[in-house]
Amino acid sequence: MAHHFSHLPANIPGKPTPFSFRVSDQDLSDFNELIRISRIGPTTWWNQQNNGQFGVTREWLIQAKSTWLGTFDWRKHEEHINTFPNYKIDVEDPEVGGFNIHFAALFSLRKDAVPIIFMHGWPGSFLEFLPMMELLVKKYTPDTLPYHIIVPSLPDYGLSSGPTQNVEVTLEQAARAMNQLMIDLGFGHGYVAQGGDVGFMLARLMSTRFSECRAFHVNILSLNLEDEVDTTEKLSIEERQQLERAEVWQKTGSAYAFEHGTRPATIGLALSSSPLAMLPWIGEKFLEWVDDREPLPLDTILYMVSFYWFTSTYPRSLYPYRALVGSDRLSAALPISKNKPLGYSAFPREQAILPKAWAEQVYPNLVFYKAHSKGGHFAALEQPTTFLKDIEDFIQLLA
Repeated sequence: MAHHFSHLPANIPGKPTPFSFRVSDQDLSDFNELIRISRIGPTTWWNQQNNGQFGVTREWLIQAKSTWLGTFDWRKHEEHINTFPNYKIDVEDPEVGGFNIHFAALFSLRKDAVPIIFMHGWPGSFLEFLPMMELLVKKYTPDTLPYHIIVPSLPDYGLSSGPTQNVEVTLEQAARAMNQLMIDLGFGHGYVAQGGDVGFMLARLMSTRFSECRAFHVNILSLNLEDEVDTTEKLSIEERQQLERAEVWQKTGSAYAFEHGTRPATIGLALSSSPLAMLPWIGEKFLEWVDDREPLPLDTILYMVSFYWFTSTYPRSLYPYRALVGSDRLSAALPISKNKPLGYSAFPREQAILPKAWAEQVYPNLVFYKAHSKGGHFAALEQPTTFLKDIEDFIQLLA
């Protein structure tokens, strides 16, 4: 049914080609064998603690390994991926040559359809947005869909490549590639950028660098170095608790980012030795960063990590953290527009929350703010219905 939305806009500058993703039987066999022979480390005091303070437990890893080898069905997930229109396209860059970019899409037949690019983060992928795309397919037809939905694998993530192994990819390059993707798909007249995590970094860059980016929506937002806001006294109890939770996370949950930013070669090689080595490092984030009142199923976590393994994403995907090294705040490296329309969806279990009063003080261009009672870092994956409604409400405000 989703493939009814595969009609490309007419006379586009680029040349996307349809793409289907299939892991070879040999790679799948090797994957299962690596999991089977991989040893789980010995019991320690730390890995017996169930409160998450020290990371995943040994018991969880044992259960995950058993599920991976038992009931987990990669081919089922692979088949689901291929029910959506997928494409690859070569995107040129003036500095580093070009990128081969993968994207999933739902194209509208409406002439007034609004192009929207949805950009994931780490350790996410374009897979996060498939539940939202399912909702759109059920709600609209190609004749009624009000949007062109573009969901790429970010440069050097998933099914997209970097320019070359001899060049370090940067956020600026990735933002240029995402903007050029939209131009090559015929949306040079204007589009909306949406992002969380790394996608948030790219959306803020695109909002300042490119006139084609007319508006942007994010599901994480932060203060900038130069921003001044009121004290916390006027905030609600819930908002103060969210800020306190974010402060605790900065002190106890962000060490991975410094490892990524300072030693990407070491950690990239170490975790590429076995799926079972990669699982606790990435799986921990899908356990800890979601709303613990509605945790993700183990099968979903294994699906996300398996995709990283089969696409060799992990060792390639660490470049965004290089921008954080030596910066107290993200704004030291990445500007953000305070002129173009901005929408913000605040999910309570995200690592960084900006209360509405502060957001309105800092961002005069804020036209949409919605605080939610549940949801976390992977908003589109955790709460696809709520996430989509926010996007549609934001787009309506731009009309």
